[in-house]
Amino acid sequence: MARKKKRTGQCLSCGECCKVVRISAVLDTTLRQHGNLEELKKYQAYRGIKVVDVDRENNRLYYEMNIACDKLTPDNRCSVHGKHELKPLICDKYPWFQDNIQSCGYRFE
Repeated sequence: MARKKKRTGQCLSCGECCKVVRISAVLDTTLRQHGNLEELKKYQAYRGIKVVDVDRENNRLYYEMNIACDKLTPDNRCSVHGKHELKPLICDKYPWFQDNIQSCGYRFE
């Protein structure tokens, strides 16, 4: 079993994580539906969805869609930050793993 890496660092309020929707799925179930990874990628690309990672060890598949959060302000701030009754829990937990956002203040060790 792979050891989960520890997240370090802090949010730098770059807003990049709020400009993209990230979705995870069960890999083997998704591949059964689509036949193989290349067919899945082709199908998703037609809909503006990008397959960004495949984790065979944990049976996970990760997607991204370029849909910005409507709570993101023009200066890349969260308009509901600090308002726990309004802000989804997953926003505070992000990121769970290293992604491709170079300006992110979080790292994994």
